[in-house]
Amino acid sequence: MNENRIEKKFVLGKYKEDYVKKILIINGFTKSFSPRYVSSIYLDTLNFDFAKDNINGVSKRKKIRFRWYNDDYSNIYLEEKNKQNFLIKKIVNKGVNFDSNEKLVQNLKKYFLSLNKIYNIFNYRFVLKTNYFRSYWISDDKKIRATIDTNLKASPINNLNRKFELNDTILEFKFSPSNEKFFRNLFFQNNFNLRSKKYSKYLQSFYLLEDSGLIN
Repeated sequence: MNENRIEKKFVLGKYKEDYVKKILIINGFTKSFSPRYVSSIYLDTLNFDFAKDNINGVSKRKKIRFRWYNDDYSNIYLEEKNKQNFLIKKIVNKGVNFDSNEKLVQNLKKYFLSLNKIYNIFNYRFVLKTNYFRSYWISDDKKIRATIDTNLKASPINNLNRKFELNDTILEFKFSPSNEKFFRNLFFQNNFNLRSKKYSKYLQSFYLLEDSGLIN
């Protein structure tokens, strides 16, 4: 699956989920389907170029990650996100099918090794895992999707049972480039009273684990 979209993120403190939900409901958003836990394992280059590009504000940058939902290890997806300014191109490939999370990282590494024709796998390393709870929303005209992420945790790749908490509530709007003007009008006319912010779960987790001496 390939998708082009624009993403706008708004970051609030801990325990702000109810406040964010009220903003969406007042502005005509309804839940689109059941909430779920989202888990991702992020890769980076040997020199952490993906993290550095984000830190330095490089307009054209990339992320590579494995992603799955709830505890469904039979449907793990390999995703590549290419971002240029606010425009996102997301490529999703069905990756691997496991019965459980036993030896998860080793098995994902073996799978990634098999993709050497697509990725020069020796230029990449597995860095960290994130996990959070996500609810899904959509505007009444179906033009804008929204998600609310809470309970965000990060783990170093060599110890997935060790979890560090990030105290953020993240509201994100997603829409096609053709609806950008519509989103701007909706946002300003309804006075959302929020300020868009550059935010990367990978980078924030990277900072936290690096400060703890768990990334080097």
